[in-house]
Amino acid sequence: MAFALSAFILSSCSEDEDPVLAPVITVTPANDTVKVNVGDFVDYAINWSADPLLSAKISYKAGTSQQIIHDTTFASGVTTYNYNVEVEIPDVIPAGTVVELTFVGITSDQVSTTVSKYILVETSMATYTDVVLQAQANGPISADTSLCFYSATTNEKFTYNQQDGDDAVSTLIDIVFVHHTIFKANVDLSFQSPNSSNLKQMWNDIAGFDYNTDNKNQTYFKKISNVDWDNLDFNGIEDAVGNIGTEEKVEDLYIDDFIAFETHLGIKGILKITDTNIVEGNEFNATTITFDVKVQK
Repeated sequence: MAFALSAFILSSCSEDEDPVLAPVITVTPANDTVKVNVGDFVDYAINWSADPLLSAKISYKAGTSQQIIHDTTFASGVTTYNYNVEVEIPDVIPAGTVVELTFVGITSDQVSTTVSKYILVETSMATYTDVVLQAQANGPISADTSLCFYSATTNEKFTYNQQDGDDAVSTLIDIVFVHHTIFKANVDLSFQSPNSSNLKQMWNDIAGFDYNTDNKNQTYFKKISNVDWDNLDFNGIEDAVGNIGTEEKVEDLYIDDFIAFETHLGIKGILKITDTNIVEGNEFNATTITFDVKVQK
């Protein structure tokens, strides 16, 4: 994708007048297009110079969003002006978006210069830390309180009752955390695909539960190792996960395990387990697991 620096200079003069020089606008970084990831910041330093300088303005455009972010007018005698602006690329801006910044300078004789710079939002990832999930609900109270359903793409947790019959919630859920037995053992911890037949059987064996897999997403898992966690980026996740396979469940979970996953939308991510707290007995939801997440955006 190519972008051109737009500079338009408008001037007027009579034959017996000296032409008025248009403002000079210097922008740092000087690149016409800066490539960034979601969550990044871009710092621009701008200098306007003219003799005389009447006004300086900065406008911002991303998709259908457009606004003036700086507009100032000067008293007579001002010839130079410096200003810094920090542009944040929030999560709501999708990859592939082109952000346009327009810098305008005008002299008191209405001679103007316009310079445009662009920010290209590339594919990126999100990082979430200290996510805590409870194991599955096993009764009416825990069905309303136990947060065992998780959306890795939005970093939201849900209870059994929240997802039950609510298609809007079900479309978000990627991962379900389960503690399989009453015994205290890491081998009995698992992450499962929301549409797993195992989950349907598990809950439907409990009176009062009727788990619906028809409106649930498909997620695949596998354990991986040798992950350069601190330096992971979008492409690093892609390389580390590779071919995910077709396993709907990954179990035997321990601290420092890396769990790769791929959602039904083809979004890949990695969980790093940082803590497990396993409670013996029939109150399965008392068991918790804590992890960090890095997921493609």
